[in-house]
Amino acid sequence: MTLNKWDQRFIDVAQSVATWSKDPGTKVGAVLVQDRRIIATGYNGFPQGIEDTEGRYADREVKLALTVHAEVNAILNAAKNGASTAGSTLYVTFPCCVSCSSAVIQAGVKRVVRPHLSTAPDRWIESFSRGGRLLIEAQIEVETFTY
Repeated sequence: MTLNKWDQRFIDVAQSVATWSKDPGTKVGAVLVQDRRIIATGYNGFPQGIEDTEGRYADREVKLALTVHAEVNAILNAAKNGASTAGSTLYVTFPCCVSCSSAVIQAGVKRVVRPHLSTAPDRWIESFSRGGRLLIEAQIEVETFTY
């Protein structure tokens, strides 16, 4: 799909937010938008107050256990700042995994704009596919694009 100018602007913001991640392997950014206004951003990283050392990022098992995904960080940042996510649009630079899709559904997000699954590493395809099916079953509008 070709993004309209507003969708492209918010994806551009999400791409910028992704650069804030300290993960040397994968950088993901997310932006929650309500009525063309950004209500929260998030990127993949360790929780606040948790030391994000190179050693922890180098150990894949530790990294996966400690990392909060960009989508969940955006939802939590909205909650921390008192912004309702009900009816919002989520712009994300990576497809949503099954866990993030569950959080997106529970947060009341109504639309997700994300890259096509072909942009994802093979090891994540199953989770991304399941996550996409959950979003569709929950009647969330999913727009995909290719970089």
